[in-house]
Amino acid sequence: MEKWLAYYEKNLPQHLIYPSTTLVDLLNISSAKYPGCPAMVYLDHTWSYQELNALVSRMANALIALGIHPGDRVGIHLPNCPQFVIGYYGALRAGAIAVSINPLFSGDDLSFIIEDSGLQVVITSTDLYPALEKLNLEGLKILVTNIHEVFSPTSNQKTPVGSGESVFNLENYLFAQPETDPGITITPDQIANLQYTGGTTGRSKGAVLTHRNLVANAVQFRVWLQNVFEDGDGRFIAVIPLFHIYGLTTCMNTPILTGSTILLLSKFDINELMRVIDKYKPNIFNGVPAMYGALVIRESEYDMSSIKACVSGSAPLPPAIQEKFEELTGGKLVEGYGLSEASPIVTINPIYGKVKIGSIGVPIFDTCVKVMNPQTGEDITHTGEIGELVVKGPQVMQGYWRQPEETELVLKDGWLRTGDLVRMDEEGYIFVADRLKDMIIMGGEKIYPREIEDLLYTHPAVREVAVVGVPHPLRGEVPQAYVALKESAAASEKELRQFCFNHLSKFKVPKIKIVEALPRNSVGKVLRRLLREESEAQ
Repeated sequence: MEKWLAYYEKNLPQHLIYPSTTLVDLLNISSAKYPGCPAMVYLDHTWSYQELNALVSRMANALIALGIHPGDRVGIHLPNCPQFVIGYYGALRAGAIAVSINPLFSGDDLSFIIEDSGLQVVITSTDLYPALEKLNLEGLKILVTNIHEVFSPTSNQKTPVGSGESVFNLENYLFAQPETDPGITITPDQIANLQYTGGTTGRSKGAVLTHRNLVANAVQFRVWLQNVFEDGDGRFIAVIPLFHIYGLTTCMNTPILTGSTILLLSKFDINELMRVIDKYKPNIFNGVPAMYGALVIRESEYDMSSIKACVSGSAPLPPAIQEKFEELTGGKLVEGYGLSEASPIVTINPIYGKVKIGSIGVPIFDTCVKVMNPQTGEDITHTGEIGELVVKGPQVMQGYWRQPEETELVLKDGWLRTGDLVRMDEEGYIFVADRLKDMIIMGGEKIYPREIEDLLYTHPAVREVAVVGVPHPLRGEVPQAYVALKESAAASEKELRQFCFNHLSKFKVPKIKIVEALPRNSVGKVLRRLLREESEAQ
């Protein structure tokens, strides 16, 4: 028996039986069991499961009318809103593959995902449409919605959304379709989702996740929360982005699996979040450390005692925030770990069992983990020795979309190399020792230095460049580029920063510092550690 199984909560099973079903089936089942129960709340408007199911069928029929066939890709380019849920599940019901796109993406980031995945249709908002319009991609059909109004047949009727035969008003088009299920055959092993993530080269790649992968992880998470809420009575705060796999599984798929309510917030606004908590009494709040930190430092008259369990992910959870949040709410706040390639949940601390501060917990049901020497590939058997975390389970991806070479680097015989360095203690609890040294996490967003460096190298004045993460009091880290110019070339820091603005999403644009040369070791490798130390000293 794996040593961590002894630390599962007492009435939880050690292994699960997973339904051979699809995400679409989960919605059908919950709609039949809980037809009048609230499925979504947004802008103080509620949709029942019966209403959500009908809207998803209309969405599927709308996509089919636009020419979508099983296996085609549909992009969801939206923040959290009802249209995201309807668009995602509607794409699946049409037999298509959903591609969630970060709304912060623009320019090259946005066009790469559209072209790499081969999107035929993308659903976006009136706010985000201009970023798509600038790309002028031929053959792409765009459905545009207004997320600032309640989604209904009468909303957004007169909103201009551009010209041409390829741009449609989502409300007009969707509500013209029947609300009957189109009856497309979908199997558990069909691809449900392409989850774009950075990788070893910094180039974004689509993690191929099947219905079976995503259903398994939702079931795993639901059973882990078995002692927290009953099916049909869960109320989940959905403020972490649904376009991230963490939000997708824990704040959309799991609530739908359990007939729970999704309390949708399009952005993190502390006042609106506290109002929603006070009014709708959520019992589950999955978030990131910065959110919990903002709540604990805020003096408020609002009641947050309804919150029973919170899972923190994406970044290390400071013990002081964990302790204060539990004191404030009376609920449990535990840390977990996951990655896009694993749907995402891999490990988690027991909600009402033994929690170890600073640990990402123990492997979730039916998830095998081992610690491996990243240089030799040999398993590390000594307790406490640091190595790379390697994972195997029903939630692990099938590979990267159309990138067999990249897939071979991280996936072998079902074992996924995470690229994260960890140690495991004598009870099977895992502690992250470090992440990939070069990756920057800014407010939960992953930024890959290589991508920024490759862009700056295309500037005619740049001789060499290195990008590192530097500490920031609110965002955790921000990117900073150290640039050495070519001899006789001229470029200002402002000019180089504007160059980045022209090609990168805004949150990726680094601070710029022009230097004479980059520090290197005896074999010519850039000493990023020295650059970080210099930044910290400043």
